[in-house]
Amino acid sequence: MTGECMNRWRRIWVTVKLLAAFAACLTVAVQAFNYMLESPDAAQMHPLSILVVGLIFGFITYGILSLIERAVRGLLPHPDPAQPQTELEEDAVLMEEQPLALTADDSTQQKNQ
Repeated sequence: MTGECMNRWRRIWVTVKLLAAFAACLTVAVQAFNYMLESPDAAQMHPLSILVVGLIFGFITYGILSLIERAVRGLLPHPDPAQPQTELEEDAVLMEEQPLALTADDSTQQKNQ
């Protein structure tokens, strides 16, 4: 897999983790709000506690997904440094080896001589 493809999958995975964390945060906050509305001791609860509980569960979800990511990376084979270079690296090497040469018109060459 090329580096560009891995970066794309990592961006997708980070997006999935953030969406899952946001969904967990929102779900728990809604559940806490519903509990607060139905509870007889609702007057003792601070409204910010709903946000705090939601954020805690959002961070927990993100952390669990990050641990899963590390476990999967540990199971996957690591790229061997002895493997051939990727296409982008090969292109960079070819560009370094081939100097840029501007072709001049015959009339320009004649004027300079």
